[in-house]
Amino acid sequence: MTGTRDEIVTTLRSLGVGVAGAHHETGPGQEELDLLPAGGVAMADQIMTVRQVIRSVAARRGLRATFMPKPLPDAAGSGMHFQQRLFNYPGGEDLLRDQTDGGDQLSLAGGHLLAGQLDHAAGMAAILCPTVNSYKRLNAGHRAPRHARWARVGESALVRVPVMGDDQPGMLELRSPDATANPYLALTVAIAAALDGIRRGESPPEPLDESLVAYDDAGLDRLGTPRLPENLGDALAALAGDDVIRHALGDYIFDLFYTRKWAEWSDYRRQITPWELARYADL
Repeated sequence: MTGTRDEIVTTLRSLGVGVAGAHHETGPGQEELDLLPAGGVAMADQIMTVRQVIRSVAARRGLRATFMPKPLPDAAGSGMHFQQRLFNYPGGEDLLRDQTDGGDQLSLAGGHLLAGQLDHAAGMAAILCPTVNSYKRLNAGHRAPRHARWARVGESALVRVPVMGDDQPGMLELRSPDATANPYLALTVAIAAALDGIRRGESPPEPLDESLVAYDDAGLDRLGTPRLPENLGDALAALAGDDVIRHALGDYIFDLFYTRKWAEWSDYRRQITPWELARYADL
């Protein structure tokens, strides 16, 4: 896979896509590609270019590239993490750092942004994780988030806020999105949730740096940790009930997305899988 990965990176850079790095991940045939920071629309454009280049290079080499979140039942799924930064314009001041506290803690604005995304985690889910298969990645663990909590180091958190080094700007990593998402819509709702948190002055809960994978649902309920939707149907219901996210999408896009995705969910629920036949046909 090294030759394929190198060709993808070289091709992307020749097209002006800012590639920070690429490496093999934990799953069989699973590769990670990191992009350099860019503005929202520019990043969405680059994501679309990345998908096309990966598919084209793979096909030319006799391979099949997939962005399916959970193609293998016993291996880690694939996500599309958003590493978010916030700067003052036009001055360029880092607004995520608390400049009065040594610079390694979240600012008030950063905390409000974080709280907004936690509050709207369920409402955003159908946009960030828009397929039936998306929820098999989230529900399987393997460091994928299942609950709306944040952490400094815990990789199973919905939002990770790493320790801020002296030479690095503050960053919030939103870890639920996967690469089946429309990047324009995904970035729209992530920003809308963040701005709503800032507008309302919401404060986030305390971080939970333990691995959430170690907890069962009852244990997390006792901690007051809200769950993300367990399937596409639940996510669509949460989307329909979130006025902030609906407003960010606009009526036309919301109606079109909801109608098509509800049809997809309804079609899936009618399917009888080989697993069901093997388990129940002879009862």
